Amino acid sequence: MDDVATAPPEGRRARNRRERERAYLDAAMDIAGREGIRALTMQRLADATGAAVGTVYTYFPSKGALVAELQRESIERLTRSYHHTRDRSGRILARWNDPRAEAVARLLVFGRFWIASADSLPHESRFLHSLMGESEETVPPEEFHRVAPAAIDLLQEAAGEVVAAAAAGVVTVDDPMDVVIRWAAALTGVLLTTNLAPLNPRAFDGRRLAPVLQRDLLLGWGAPAHLLDRAEAHVVELEAVGPLAPALGG
Repeated sequence: MDDVATAPPEGRRARNRRERERAYLDAAMDIAGREGIRALTMQRLADATGAAVGTVYTYFPSKGALVAELQRESIERLTRSYHHTRDRSGRILARWNDPRAEAVARLLVFGRFWIASADSLPHESRFLHSLMGESEETVPPEEFHRVAPAAIDLLQEAAGEVVAAAAAGVVTVDDPMDVVIRWAAALTGVLLTTNLAPLNPRAFDGRRLAPVLQRDLLLGWGAPAHLLDRAEAHVVELEAVGPLAPALGG
């Protein structure tokens, strides 16, 4: 019988380093999530964790590297959350026996997940939005390789649903990924209008405007209104059981 290779046990030094790195990331997420990425500095992180700033730099060589890691983790958490909602939705849609209606519902679920995550996963969403929409360069080019695969994976989830909807004949699109990028950017932009709510709370209510924009986009792609109505009812059914963007462990 062949021996089964097993990983060597983690040493105390490696475990301590991993736990310390986790503490830095959690503290950095808290600072940036509450106050914005500009508020996150290496000195601020050192002060928050009771460490010397030089020690922080031994874990993250620059603020760009730190932010890139936070963005990667944030997007991966969002993707896991979406998978949970997608699978929960899929178990219901499998009973519909209507491929066209199912395809529209899957599109709507992704968009509504994107919108809901701004409330239920605010820190993670803030990092995703900063990657897509802030004028400030949050991650320097030399660190972008840390973030890009996670971001592309999430967008490809939506692109797959667009391809399926086009195959079902319920939308007409050109390049699926191009459509998804415009879709995500549009939803992100309208959510950010909430920053102007002090001027007019109703007019600049991004959470109210985003579902309306999503419906307009899907109608523009050719989705039948009656199938969108059915998909909206499906989303209401999902929300009655649990959040559309649940915060999962890990």
